[in-house]
Amino acid sequence: MNACDRARGLLTGVGLGDAMGAPFEGKPSVGERALREFERSPDQLRYTDDTALTIAVAEHLLSRARHGGHLLDEAELAAALVEAWTREPWRGFPRTAAGLFEQISNGMPWRDAAVAVFRGSGSFGNGGAMRCAPVALAASSAHHAAELGRRTASVTHGHPDGQEGAAVQACGAYLALHAAQPLDTESFLSRLVRVIRDPGWARRLEAVAAQLGHRDPHRAAEALGNDVRATHSVPLALWAFLAHHDSPVDVVRQCIRAGGDTDTIASMAAALTGALRGAAGWPQSWLRRIEGMALLHELADRLARISG
Repeated sequence: MNACDRARGLLTGVGLGDAMGAPFEGKPSVGERALREFERSPDQLRYTDDTALTIAVAEHLLSRARHGGHLLDEAELAAALVEAWTREPWRGFPRTAAGLFEQISNGMPWRDAAVAVFRGSGSFGNGGAMRCAPVALAASSAHHAAELGRRTASVTHGHPDGQEGAAVQACGAYLALHAAQPLDTESFLSRLVRVIRDPGWARRLEAVAAQLGHRDPHRAAEALGNDVRATHSVPLALWAFLAHHDSPVDVVRQCIRAGGDTDTIASMAAALTGALRGAAGWPQSWLRRIEGMALLHELADRLARISG
């Protein structure tokens, strides 16, 4: 497996998990029979704002590389995210995100907009984590990936948990891209904890480790959470990846069966799985149903070239 296939796997996972999980978003749990019937359906599946904003991040990184500037410019990234929302507002953007993008489009500086939501506390949701996968392809180290994750999240998420959730996801994606197979889950988590030094998040990673001996998604959701908060979704995505990394299909299934914010959690977990196993690890019957695969592969190939 080469680096290009892993890069494709990373972004393929974003779109696939998003589109597969979207029809079940908000359900408290999903039964095995309903999930199997859904998998057998030939219906086409659209991705949501999760993938739309991931594409915007990827295109921003490529634009910066093309013009020889610093890898990331928050003001330019904010404008790119606003453009993605303006172009396709029907993708399922949450009300808070749409309001924030509208404020930026009306001239409010992104820093002010990011801290204005939730009565000045900033968003602690998983929106930064859901879109940060491309930075793992541009990062030079696990620490660098975490830093880039925080910075991409800060454009819309003023709360530390919103930013640290993105750091965990971005660092996890970097580690998955460079991990040997079969995956040593204990070593993976140990390296992640060394990079993520926030005490609260270190405890959450310990909670993930405690669940790895169990394969029941409902038990994992009860222990780790499954809602839109970064603290309650990034850990569950990480559990699904680490507990089922030998089966990409099961990673997505378990995220959906756990209920809650199924599209974002499945997207994050599938991104990690794709980075480890490559694009070839996904069933063709699934890939044929997912919108945007050609674009995601093109972006992955271009990012792999600049990072290589």
